[in-house]
Formats: sequence, structure tokens, C-alpha cells
Amino acid sequence: MSKINDFFDGVVKEFKKVSWPTQKELIDNTIIVVVFSIILSVFIFGVDQIYSTVLEAIYS
Repeated sequence: MSKINDFFDGVVKEFKKVSWPTQKELIDNTIIVVVFSIILSVFIFGVDQIYSTVLEAIYS
């Protein structure tokens, strides 16, 4: 049982060392991730449409 307590004590000590982001940093980074994900998905959609059109033209 003491090993389990030592483990959780270590976990608590490590969590105190973590540099947690501020709310503004968290919101800014979330916006960046969402915008980049949308841009990337639109790009992949466009490339897929181009490939589909070219392959349709070749095979028909």
C-alpha cells in the first residue's frame, strides 16, 4: 500500500511542476487548431475533387 501512496505523492509533485496555460493562451491555441483544421480539410477536399475529376476523365 505504501508503494501506491508513494506513486500518487509523486504524481501530485509532478503536477505542481507543470506550467499550465492561461485561459487566454488556451483560447488562442484552440482557435488556431480549429482554423488550421478547417483549412487543411478544405485543401484535402479540393485535391480529392481534382483527382476524382481527372480519374473520371481518364476512365470514361
